[in-house]
Amino acid sequence: MKKYLLPLILIALTITSPSAFAQIVAGRGIEIRIQGVPVEEKGRIDGAYSVSNTGTVRMPLIGPNGSSAEVSIAGMSTNAAAAKLEGIYKTNGIYTSPTFQISATSADAIRQDQVTISGFVRGAGPKFYTPGMTLYQAVAAAGGPNEFGDMKKVLLMRGKSSRVYNLNNLQDRNVILQPDDTIEVPEKSIIPFR
Repeated sequence: MKKYLLPLILIALTITSPSAFAQIVAGRGIEIRIQGVPVEEKGRIDGAYSVSNTGTVRMPLIGPNGSSAEVSIAGMSTNAAAAKLEGIYKTNGIYTSPTFQISATSADAIRQDQVTISGFVRGAGPKFYTPGMTLYQAVAAAGGPNEFGDMKKVLLMRGKSSRVYNLNNLQDRNVILQPDDTIEVPEKSIIPFR
C-alpha cells in the first residue's frame, strides 16, 4: 500500500488546478466567482477585478454602509485570498456561507470600469467603478473634498448631460453612478450668500 501512496499523491497534485496555487500579483488581473449566495447576489460579486499596484482589490459591500472597501491580497495564493474574502464576508454578516473562487488572468484581459473625479478633492483622477457605487462614495474614493471643495454644488456629467447635486443632502448622496461618469467638485464661493 505504501508504494502506491506516493504515486497517488503525485497524481492528485497534477489533477489539482494550477490556478489554485497561483500567486496573486499587484498590478495584474483576477477573476472572482462566488457560490453559496442567492443568484441575484452573484452579479454583485462575479467578475474581473484589477489588483492595484499596492496589492489591494476593491470588493463591494464590505465597507461602511455597504460601500466597497480595499482588501490586501497580493502575494497570496488564489486559495488563500478566496479564504480571506470568505472570512470577511462572513464576519461582516453579508453572506452566511459564501465560497469564493479566484483565478489569475492576464492584465490585458480586464477592462475595469471607471469614474473620473476632478476639482477640489484630495485625490483627483480615475477611480474604479463598482456596481451600485453612489456619488458620495466616488467623492470619498477621491479622498473627499479638500478645504476648498464645495459639496453643495457637485457636478455629475454623464454622456452629453450634466446635473448639479448637493452632497449635504442625503438623497443626492445616494445617486447611483454609471461607468464612465465624470464628477467635478467645484471651489467654494468666496462670498457667502445669505
